[in-house]
Amino acid sequence: MALAEGRDVDRTPVGFWLHFPEDKRHGQPSAEEHLKFFKETETDLFKIMNEYLYPNEHNIFASGDWRKVKACKRDSRFIREEIDMVKRIIDAAKGEAVVVNTIHGVVSSATHAHTGQFSYASKGRYAQLYHLRENPESVLSAYKAIAESLAILAEESIKAGADGIYYAAFGGERDGFTDEEHARYIAPLDKQVLEAAQKAPCNILHMCKPKVDLKRFIDYPCRIVNWGVKESGVTLPEAAAIFPDKIRMGGINDDSPAFKLGDFEGIKREVHGLIDSMGTKNFIIGSDCVLSSEMEYGKIALAARAAACYV
Repeated sequence: MALAEGRDVDRTPVGFWLHFPEDKRHGQPSAEEHLKFFKETETDLFKIMNEYLYPNEHNIFASGDWRKVKACKRDSRFIREEIDMVKRIIDAAKGEAVVVNTIHGVVSSATHAHTGQFSYASKGRYAQLYHLRENPESVLSAYKAIAESLAILAEESIKAGADGIYYAAFGGERDGFTDEEHARYIAPLDKQVLEAAQKAPCNILHMCKPKVDLKRFIDYPCRIVNWGVKESGVTLPEAAAIFPDKIRMGGINDDSPAFKLGDFEGIKREVHGLIDSMGTKNFIIGSDCVLSSEMEYGKIALAARAAACYV
């Protein structure tokens, strides 16, 4: 929290996350696995995973069908169940770390409403592009309903005690929506959700997917930025020039040989190299996106220990 508030820190913070097994993604089992993960990985940032799909009871076959997507009310199951888990985790964490709740962005949530699954790479992505260009008013009505719901989820997350949200923004890829489409249909609604959480000190913007154009997100209201360094091709120092006033988070990809092997000396070299290149201010060592679900928690803890011994 000190770093987010502009105060000095005694070491570079770390933040990692991954998807838990299917039977530990909801309710009390998920809360318990989150707490186990936080304890065993020694991470400074508690990112609560959100495994709830945006609800939609109607099939979307044609562009006009997007009008069927409705906003979720504050007492809806979609909001209520996620916030219940947030409260369980925060109550158990007892202020030991910074806690942020994951919110899947407008474009990502639209994919959930369309396909009923988390996959975005093919059908969910290209159908949105085609439908938006064919019937922008219809798709925009769905985007607005989703943004309204996500803003409520953001507000309720902060009320529940979260220190911020982790907003996963899709749609910024250079080979998808054009700059004009993103600026007109997506960015204002992404910002609406982030602004709903602005009372919190630690809001994180994750710019997701390969070929993402980070410059599309320059004016998004957030304190911390995170993106896939490897998949985007934008290095940490390069992003520092794009986001000079933001805290940058990332640098560790899930295919890191040292992490896979649990080689502390190798992890230490990798972590210390990141700190050497980024400095000790406005930087959090973390996942570029999400670590492999197969990653052993103890191996992740080695990164925290490596950061602690940096001099």
